Parts: sequence; structure tokens; C-alpha cells
Amino acid sequence: MEMQPPQVNVDIEVVDPQALQEMRQERLQAFGASMAHQRDDWVRSRYSYGVDKRWLEDMDQYNAKDNIAKQASQMMTSVEQGYPVTTQMAKPHRSTVYIGLTRQKSNAGEARLADILLPTDDRNWGIQPTPKPQLMQMARDGQMAGDKTTGEPLTHPETGDPLRMKDIARAAMDVARQKADAMQVEIDDQLTECDYNAEVRKVLHNAAVLGTGVLKGPIVTNRTRKAWQPYTDLDGNQVHTMEIVEELRPASFSVDPGNVWPDPGCGDNIHHGKGIYEREQLTSRQVRELAKQPGFMKEQLRKVLEEGPKKSATFQELKDDDQRDIARDVYEMWTYWGEVDHEDLMATGVDVGEKDELRSLSACVVMINSTVVKTFMNPLEGGELPYDFFVWEKVANSVWGYGVPYLMRAQQRVLNAAWRQMMDNSGVTSGPQIIVKPGAIQPADKQWQLSARKIWFATDDIDDVRKAFTAVEFNSHQIELAGIIKMAMELADQETGVPAITQGEKGAAPDTVGGMQMLMNSANVVLRRLVKQFDDMITKPHIRRYYDYNMMYSEDEEIKGDFSIDARGSSALLIRDIQNQSFLNLLAAAANPVFGVYLDPQKLFEKALQAQHIDPKDVFKADDELEKIKEQQAKAAANPQEAPADPRIQAAQIRAQADMQK
Repeated sequence: MEMQPPQVNVDIEVVDPQALQEMRQERLQAFGASMAHQRDDWVRSRYSYGVDKRWLEDMDQYNAKDNIAKQASQMMTSVEQGYPVTTQMAKPHRSTVYIGLTRQKSNAGEARLADILLPTDDRNWGIQPTPKPQLMQMARDGQMAGDKTTGEPLTHPETGDPLRMKDIARAAMDVARQKADAMQVEIDDQLTECDYNAEVRKVLHNAAVLGTGVLKGPIVTNRTRKAWQPYTDLDGNQVHTMEIVEELRPASFSVDPGNVWPDPGCGDNIHHGKGIYEREQLTSRQVRELAKQPGFMKEQLRKVLEEGPKKSATFQELKDDDQRDIARDVYEMWTYWGEVDHEDLMATGVDVGEKDELRSLSACVVMINSTVVKTFMNPLEGGELPYDFFVWEKVANSVWGYGVPYLMRAQQRVLNAAWRQMMDNSGVTSGPQIIVKPGAIQPADKQWQLSARKIWFATDDIDDVRKAFTAVEFNSHQIELAGIIKMAMELADQETGVPAITQGEKGAAPDTVGGMQMLMNSANVVLRRLVKQFDDMITKPHIRRYYDYNMMYSEDEEIKGDFSIDARGSSALLIRDIQNQSFLNLLAAAANPVFGVYLDPQKLFEKALQAQHIDPKDVFKADDELEKIKEQQAKAAANPQEAPADPRIQAAQIRAQADMQK
């Protein structure tokens, strides 16, 4: 008789897939609502500090638009500006000219700073091996190196010569330096592909005008480029065909500071806060294109397209009549970088492991309207925010700085007021004021306007026609008003830190080279401070993130190592005029038998050419020619009797012999 297995009653709960989908949709909706609520709080916080209103005023001042003298659209604004509440007689009957000095100052400061930070023949950063005290000490140790286990002396693998401790240290330092150079070339190539210099110029423009510039990166982008590949056909002929190559490369972008909202509690450093929001505007076509990109949830994108564009309620609440937001029927895509709760990430399908209160989860959340459409973990191991803020003039406990328009706002008003008074005074003093006694004379053409060869009729009641009307002249005050304008321009130079000499105006500058260098060095004091500030706020953290990205995701092991970021914008690129003279002096010192042993003449000559904006590769001879010349010089040094005589020496000897014969 065959034995039957025991019967076990098991209650298996059948989970409905549709119920799971509905539960996931509810959690995603709740997640999106909480993120939208946090976003609205951060938007209100920046608006409450008056930053957005100040930006509008700075842009009007930069574009020479007088937002104070224009007709006010609101009653309270009209009262504040001193105009009548009604629209009748609200327009002033005086000069309304505007001096565009703010644009000149802003552009001059921006151009000078970009010229220093973004040279055409060099970079304002570098990668250096991290100095190690142990290796530095070994590099000065002349003792023989031995095996730690056997104690036998170590020898060179190729020559067989015994090795000293400093030889091993120098070899290790050379390997580290080669890897650092390879990492520098890799990062430089990545920055060149994303046009890093052009994006930094946008950052500098925003910082000069609005007070704050924002640089975003590294962001991994899917780039497509055209590549011509060699191909051999059936007849053996080599032809080139074009192929579309797709690459995943990190890139950097400039972001409009008006579309970025960091955590209000971050103080003066966004990396101290919880996160940051960025707003982009998309059309319906761009939203559909997102479905082709990896990571986007197609069901959520369909939901967004069905509900249509929805503006943030906070923007509608805080929007004033002067808001520059032309596009209306567009979607708002909000990208959040920062800390996210464990449950919210699990709801979006991101596997984050077990929950730990001491563990900070840094992620990126993409929303359209208030619907979450994509989430992923921060690709950087430390969870750093991929944003860097550069401010022109720092504000205490704030990430938003002051720009050139705000710094010279008072002097711009003084200039406008003095110039308008000069125009009004010129209009009054351009001709006499005519006082007429109407009952004494009458114009023949019945028109009271003055014109040439006009005929007037005198009545019988007046005995002297000269008493009928008279001309009164008013005094001109242009000299006094011109003095006010000059003082205002001088104060604008001092308040902005952009003197006229940095804009190409010589003025009373000395004609000597040394005097001009001293004057330019003094004029660049404020700009030197801005360059150092840019190095600290943009260059070092931004290039550091590129270094971290390549250390984590690059497949090339030859570029990896323990390196440090060298931001040299304030040192090697700022005082080039002084460096030019220094390089010439060092070239002379290289020929000195005492100091020449410490200097490399070739490197000094290359630096001197670079300081003159000349690429050494354009003027140097080919490498094989240089090798032949060096070999000939080495042979001449070894056998001075066989070396060919210098033609100049031969010519001098011939002249000396001729003189002796005479």
C-alpha cells in the first residue's frame, strides 16, 4: 500500500496586481504632494527676503530702464513714487534720460574676470599628487634600499645598479605625477566637450548683473557625435564613413539663478542644507521625448499629459504684475537634489536597503507639475549636491549676493538726476523767456508763436512799443551739474571696485612700464579678491566632483590615484605682466653656472611664451630635429677638438688677422 504525504492546510493570500498598482500610485501621489509642499515653502522663503524683486530692479538698471519714473500700475506704488493716484497728469513734464553706466561697469568687471579665469592657452586649475611626508623624507635619504625580509640590497631591474631609498621614493613620485597628469587630461577633455568655458562665462555674467551665478555639474548626459571611421571596401580602397556615436559623458551647465531654490536653512553654503530645487519649462513635445530616456516612469508621464500644464500655486500667489514670465502653456519640471526619506524612495522602486536613522539617503527626484516621474540615487558617493554658487559680493548668512547694479544703485540715481537737471537747465537757458502784454500788441497772423520776420500790430493805448514785451534770460548751471556727474562716476568706480583704468581708459596713468605695472596691480586688487573667491566657490569643489566621478566610474586605471585640486586662477593667471618680466630674469639666471643647475631652460622658455599668449608647439622645432641638435651638442661637449667652430668666432678671427696685416 502506497503511503500518502500528510495533508497541510496553508492559507495563501493572493495579491491582486491591480491593487498593488493602485497602492503604488497612491504612495507616489503622496510623495509628490509632500515634495511640492516643501518646494512651495522654499519658494516663499526666498521671495520674502526680496531677492526676486531686487533682481528685477537690477535687470532694469542694467538695461537702462527707469522703473522708478515710469507710470505706476498700482495705487500704493504710485503714492510711494510721489505721483498722483489717478492717471491724469501722472507723466512728469521733465527730462527722463538715462545714463547707461551700469551696463558698462557690469560688462567691464565681467570681461576682466573672464579674461583672468578663462585664458585661451592655459587652464585655471590643475591636478597634483597629494604630498606624502613619508615619501618626501625618503626622497632625501641616500641610504641603500634593502629587502625587508632578507635584508639583501635592492637593484635596478634593468641596469642592475643598487637602489637607494631616494631612488625608490622618486620613482613612486614619478608614477603618481604621471597618473595625475593623465587625470588632468581626462577632466580637461570632459570639460572641453561640454564647452566649460562658455558655461562659466554665463555664470560670471549672472554674478556681475544679479550678484549670483550658478554652475551645475557633473551631470551625466547621453551625447551623440559624428565620427568618421576608416573602412576598406571590396576593391581594397580605404574610404571614410560617418557614424553616429553615443557616449555617456559628464557635463557642466550654467543655471539661471532665478530658477534655483536651495534650502532656506543652509546659511551661506548650499551644501549645508537639505537639498535644492531647480525649475525647467517644457513643452508637451519635450515631455513625450522624456519617455525615450531611461529611468522615467511612462505611467506617470501619461498622467502628466492627461492633466495638462499646471502652474505652481505659490507662483500664482506671489506673482506680481512685473513678473517676466512670457511662456504660459508649458509644463514645469522640478528637479530636486538632496535628502529623501527611506519610505519615499522605496515607493518609487529604488532599492535602498534596510532603513537606518543614521544613514543619509541622497537622491534626485524629478517632478512635472506635482507628479513624480523619475528618481535615482545620487551617483556621487558622498551625496554632494551638483551645484556651485558664485557671488560677486557676499551677503551675511545668505547664498544670494549683490551684483554691480546693486552696488552702484545710489550713484546711478545721482547720475540720472544730475544729467536730467542739466538737460532741463539747458532747455530753459537755450533761449530767452518772452513776457508779452496781450492788450498792447497783436500778431498779424493771429498766432502767438515766435517766428522769423513776424509782423506785430501795436494798439493806440501804448506809447512805447518796447514796453509791450521783453525777453528774460535764465542762468546756466552746467558747470556745477557737471561736477556732480564727475563725482558720481568716481564714487561708482570706488563702490564697484571696477576703476576706469581696467576698462582701457588711461587717464593720468604714468608712461613708464614699471609705473603702469604698479598701477594695474593696484587696480586689480578687488578683481584678485574675486578670482580667489571664484577658486574657492567654483573651481575647487567643481573639479573635485569631476575627480570623484572619474575615480568611481572610469574604467582607465592609469588615471586613478590620490590627488589634490590646484586652483591657480589667483596665482598663475592674474599677474601675467609681472610674470613676463620674471620669466626673462629667470632665463638669464638659467645661463648662470651657479643657479642654472636648479632651473630647466626649456620649461622656462615655454612658460615665457605662454605668458605672451604663444603656444610653444607653434614655434618649436620638431622633436626629431631637437634630438639631433642635442646629440650634436653632446658630441661637441665630449670632443671639443672635433666640434665645428662657431661661424661667429671664425669671422672674428678673420677680421683680427686682416687688422694685423694692415
